[in-house]
Amino acid sequence: MKRHRRLIWASVTHFMIDFICAWMIVNRIPGSEAWFVKMLAYNFFAFAGQLPAGVILDRLAFKNHRAAGAAASAGCLLCLIALIAGMDSYALVITAGIGNALFHVGSGAEILEIYKGRAAGPGIFVSTGALGIYAGSVIPVMKEIGILSGAILSVLLIYSLIPVLAGKEEIPSGGPAGGGEVRSGKMFSSSPVQETIAVLCLVLVVAFRSFEGSVFTFPWNRSIFTGIALTGTVFLGKMLGGFASDRFGSYRTAAVSLAISAVLLGVSDRTGAGLAGVLLFNMTMPVTLVSLYRKFPGYPGTSFGLLTFALYLGVLPVFAGVPECLHSPAAYAALTVVSLILISAGLGLPLQRRNGIQDTRNRREML
Repeated sequence: MKRHRRLIWASVTHFMIDFICAWMIVNRIPGSEAWFVKMLAYNFFAFAGQLPAGVILDRLAFKNHRAAGAAASAGCLLCLIALIAGMDSYALVITAGIGNALFHVGSGAEILEIYKGRAAGPGIFVSTGALGIYAGSVIPVMKEIGILSGAILSVLLIYSLIPVLAGKEEIPSGGPAGGGEVRSGKMFSSSPVQETIAVLCLVLVVAFRSFEGSVFTFPWNRSIFTGIALTGTVFLGKMLGGFASDRFGSYRTAAVSLAISAVLLGVSDRTGAGLAGVLLFNMTMPVTLVSLYRKFPGYPGTSFGLLTFALYLGVLPVFAGVPECLHSPAAYAALTVVSLILISAGLGLPLQRRNGIQDTRNRREML
């Protein structure tokens, strides 16, 4: 497939995969025996599982460029089986969780590779998942919904398999980021210690964002309409963040969006401020994803898996219970400031030497 067609397929399928998984988990797991353990297991397979899957995928991709597409298609198939097979809840969480992980890491790796370090494409891809999760969480159990969802996912799966089965699958070409090819065999070539610190900061900021996004509670969010509006801001924030990063640079996009977001979230008990703050808060999602890919050139599966593993780490404390003091505008503002500090360090390192003078900007990441 051409790269834009692949992006459209991946984005639409991302919506359907997250919709189907959320719809099944929300409607089939609560109320069953040991449902809390099943929820933890699903999140482990679906999110933490993407890191080992990404590492394996990168190894396979060196020998076969179709590995990422095959992983994405296999994930679709597993989710389709979980939907139509009438599994019990234990089989459901394992099958749907592994299917979710394979689709995300396979498609995510493909999108990172074909857009070569640009953030707009990955931003569009990751944004549709928010819509799918919300829709799957609020739509009640209806036989018609299951049939329609299965039919749509089947069509998407067949569409992805046709080029492979016909032997016409090509590596979609994409323009390089910043005028140079991102893929390289070297990692951490400038300064291993500073690069390691930068990666750690980026992973931590993703975990912080995941935690903060999970504890957001707003007094005005009391209806389906405000829920849709809030989900829409998450969707728009992730999508617009990619375009802004390509236009203004990763560092400027992250710094400006988080700084303004911290102020707005500090008064997020007001509807407009809360919605705008959440939108700006989510603009760093494609920035951190593409920045991790640049840190690990040639390892898109590992980069994507590392990000989703950090998302999993951020959600874990929520399962243990969150103190009431963290459900407040002041806490949201403080956590956003911490994220701003971490992402500034992650994008600013390593420091570069130029003409014997220490340059505090990492130009590849910030511009």
